[in-house]
Amino acid sequence: MSQPHAISALTDKRAELLGLIEHHQAHIQRLSISVDQLDAIMLLFDADYDFKKAKSKGIRVINPWFKQGEVPRLLLELLGRSEQPITTTQLTDTLIQMKGIDVAGLKERDRLSKLVFGALKRMADRHQVKSTGKIKGAGGGVMLWTLF
Repeated sequence: MSQPHAISALTDKRAELLGLIEHHQAHIQRLSISVDQLDAIMLLFDADYDFKKAKSKGIRVINPWFKQGEVPRLLLELLGRSEQPITTTQLTDTLIQMKGIDVAGLKERDRLSKLVFGALKRMADRHQVKSTGKIKGAGGGVMLWTLF
């Protein structure tokens, strides 16, 4: 039995995706031409240049909730106000409340938790914060954090 509404919606979505593919292929073609032009210019300066040395740079995706550098600043502020170590989960929950972030799904919350944990690890590498242990639980436990 035919479902005209479903077929219509799926056809529209397919057309949208094909349009995106065409757009991105055109963009890739323009970028490839630019790379070829840069290669030619580089060969003018150094005919023996080894292009294998030049690795591609990763594109960092910025999160929609915080400005650059805001997470570490807020974490330092929260840890500075606390007299006792705070768990990664508590820090994540506090940031969610402070910023009024809508975590409708588990995926969003998990993404925020990873963001907080990553920031804490980088801050620990810079000796700004330190892990003072774990609270036993699922996944090996939740880490406790305090200022260095």
